[in-house]
Amino acid sequence: MIKKLFPFIILLCYSSVCAQISNAYYSVGEEAYKGGAEKMYQDIHDVMTRKNLQKCPKNEYFYVKLRIDRTGKPGLIQDKRTKEFMQKSPCAYDYVIKTLGELHDWIPSKNVTLSDGTLYEFPFFPNDLVGDNYKKDYNAKEQTEKASYEGGTDAFRKELAYLIGEYLADLYKPEGVFELSFTVNENGRASDFDIFPKSPSSEQFVKDINTITKRMKDKWIPAKFRGQNISSRNVIKIRFRND
Repeated sequence: MIKKLFPFIILLCYSSVCAQISNAYYSVGEEAYKGGAEKMYQDIHDVMTRKNLQKCPKNEYFYVKLRIDRTGKPGLIQDKRTKEFMQKSPCAYDYVIKTLGELHDWIPSKNVTLSDGTLYEFPFFPNDLVGDNYKKDYNAKEQTEKASYEGGTDAFRKELAYLIGEYLADLYKPEGVFELSFTVNENGRASDFDIFPKSPSSEQFVKDINTITKRMKDKWIPAKFRGQNISSRNVIKIRFRND
């Protein structure tokens, strides 16, 4: 019994205490799973088939947020949003617990440290992966209409540059082109910012960016999957200049 429960203990090991851990994400182009998202979804399908899991009564959706540690073990982030999904998508949550703990091809990030892990997010539609519903090379991310900002990406860059200049200019002097990643939720709210490449001051800089961006209004139009608003991870390039 202990042996059977072990994968699930690993999967559920992260709770709100994770707020004390660095919230670093995989960098652009870095895979979190061997073979990429397509192989991950295929392996989830294989586990569901082996366990004879049936379609959920409703077409539920769960936005999975994992922390992959330095040994490649996944931990499901148990934050406020996860608890909300547990309430509105109980079947999808149940299938997350029954499947992800048995996937063993997670790849630790090259940027992971000894004390923390790296975050990875993806949309999970269990009914797409049940039996004959599953299609080879399925990738929910690639079938998703990307989130967009009212006024365009340049308008977002302009507003972000203003906030950084207004509140952080005296603290940091970044220069060059960086990739800024962040999550836009189903309501158009951007959060969980991260930046690449990293520098010695990156961790505090990212924390401060996450603080000042709370002043932004919800101007994002959420990503859509078959007409349904979903959360998504987004990346834009931004140039910092000190002249």
